[in-house]
Amino acid sequence: VCGRLRHRRRLRPLRLLAMLLLALAMAALALCLVWCGMLEADNSSLRQQLAQAQAQPAPQASPEAGQPEQRQVTLQTWRGENAVDVYATVTLPPQSLRTETMPLVILCHGFTGNREGDGHFGPLALRLAEKGIAALALDFAGCGDSVEDTAAYTLDNMEADVRAAVDYMRTRCGAGGPLGLLGHSMGGRVVSLMLDDTVAAAALWSPANNTGLDGLEFLSHDPAERQALLETARQQGTVELRDWHVTVSSDFLEQMDRSEPWLAMSGYRGALLVAFAAGDVELLSQQTIDGTLQAAASRGVNFTNLYGQFTDATHNYTAAGSSPQADQAVRERIESLTADFFVQALLENAAGGTSGG
Repeated sequence: VCGRLRHRRRLRPLRLLAMLLLALAMAALALCLVWCGMLEADNSSLRQQLAQAQAQPAPQASPEAGQPEQRQVTLQTWRGENAVDVYATVTLPPQSLRTETMPLVILCHGFTGNREGDGHFGPLALRLAEKGIAALALDFAGCGDSVEDTAAYTLDNMEADVRAAVDYMRTRCGAGGPLGLLGHSMGGRVVSLMLDDTVAAAALWSPANNTGLDGLEFLSHDPAERQALLETARQQGTVELRDWHVTVSSDFLEQMDRSEPWLAMSGYRGALLVAFAAGDVELLSQQTIDGTLQAAASRGVNFTNLYGQFTDATHNYTAAGSSPQADQAVRERIESLTADFFVQALLENAAGGTSGG
């Protein structure tokens, strides 16, 4: 018995040491788990921050001091009760020229075109910005970056988009001054139909302005064929324009049939520029050219008449030949003359204009 007691006395310190070591190991394990949990929480927070950073759009580079600024924007317009996105390019003057009365010009492209305006709208907008005039060029429904079907391309929708663009520039960019509109081809027809006392100045580049369905002469020079397009669209809701690789709606053709751009022009009293080119006769009739010039003259107000100054140009105001130098010369001529027109109408003569939108 005494031997067993002596043996137990020798084992007791060893047990105490083992228990102590076990306790230390458990404490170390607990600390390790806590540390790992904190590390995982930090990593989770870091992952969330990285995800949030990636979700944010990359900041646009600030323009150099004293330079105009161009940015791509998305604004909203309405199709009945549904809001849709409209993609546009905004050009703003240098910071030193931005004021609450900064004039604004909306640039409207032609049929199946886009907001680049055959390469004219960007350079023209910069010319305007250098003088203190803001500009916005937009893609109409089914054109450019628009995600809408071309069946949404109608005169009413185009007008709604232009008005949404004006509102955007007024509220988001501070362009509260006189309003100018520029339209090329079908865009010129839309601008013509919008002419009222809220528009201080308008420039029409080869507008498709013949009355009713005759305004679609660029699709077909045969009146019977144009009428057939309308009848087919009335029956089917849409009609395919195979040569243009687009489908248009009956709404577009019906609105064209009812519209009278020359009548709208004749009542307009603001500053007006009208241009036609030699290449227009491939798409527009001489009747369209003569009727548009007569409507401009019938107002009893002088207008800037550029007819006859582009005998070397196509309908899109590029050179009729293949020379890059000639092409650049045509481009600079139409862009500089139009910029000068808007500068005079919206800045130099602003006191006699209107700042409505």
